[in-house]
Amino acid sequence: MQGEDIKFTKAMPYFRSSVNITCRILDGIRKSCSAANDLGCDYVMHLHTDAWALSEEEFLRLVQELKDKKIPFAARGMGLGKARPDCPLGHLDDMFFVYSVPFVKKIGFFEYHPLELLPDRLTIHGVLSLLVVGRVGLGNFYLYENHTTQVFWDGKFADPHYERGKPMMFDPKRAFLHVHSQSFPGDLGKNLQAYYLHKYGITKGPVIETFLGKYLFDDKILFRTFKKLEKDLDSQLRWHGYFLSIKRFGRDFNKKKEYIDMPFTKKVRFLAVNSSRVLWTELFGKKRVGLGKYYGLELYPEISVWPKYLGDFYAEHLDASDYPNKDDVWFAKNTQV
Repeated sequence: MQGEDIKFTKAMPYFRSSVNITCRILDGIRKSCSAANDLGCDYVMHLHTDAWALSEEEFLRLVQELKDKKIPFAARGMGLGKARPDCPLGHLDDMFFVYSVPFVKKIGFFEYHPLELLPDRLTIHGVLSLLVVGRVGLGNFYLYENHTTQVFWDGKFADPHYERGKPMMFDPKRAFLHVHSQSFPGDLGKNLQAYYLHKYGITKGPVIETFLGKYLFDDKILFRTFKKLEKDLDSQLRWHGYFLSIKRFGRDFNKKKEYIDMPFTKKVRFLAVNSSRVLWTELFGKKRVGLGKYYGLELYPEISVWPKYLGDFYAEHLDASDYPNKDDVWFAKNTQV
């Protein structure tokens, strides 16, 4: 099933482009999952094209776990305890969430209009948590992984405070893999995908065989390439004046390269913004042992538009013609919201 052709280009103003891309994601999830729900399956897992469940047995084990717990909806993510402006009710991953088909049909989980889910301020992760709290109910929800067990290619744990899906995430317990190829230079992302396919014995079929024939090579060479590239980029970051902790880049190779290639004035601005974030984190983002609380306040720009009505704001900054489904465009008929 094809999603709505919601207009999106990088040349659009930031607000319009960010709202439209979020709506495209929400529409894609709604359409793909609704189509899967009509195939006669008891359970469905939502994946991205670059997110792969490498073990059928582990997927079935997760489904059995839900059956045993009598819980119909499960997801991973930083969880409902992680709140920030774009995820005020918590952070849930839109990869690898799984659910009972009869249950989501009964509650109408996918019966939503993307523009009505505040895509100007909620990311897809925030929208999912909103739907879970509002429609699924916490008694029917299971957070099966909270992003503290994800590892990189070399077994090092990923720090979700800096990068989650980039450059990769791998759940070694369940063999759930996500490789963000755009975070790797050249074909290294595809080389890494080929490594995991081969490791888990997924080698049959014309498409996979062609892919492996083109991108699979010795894993020791691949990992040495990663190690040298990372060392070189980290050294260049220091030479180009980056004085903060390099872990703020996660291990995103292309994100590091973007900083290195920035004009000097943009580097200064980048450092100023990130220095502010570091200071804010030191002041408000640490565990306050004496109070028994985790504050975790994150520094975000102002997103309030009051005293303007939200409908007026949408009508001013969005273009109703971007959305083929006119039922989605609520602000065309009602701006006083």
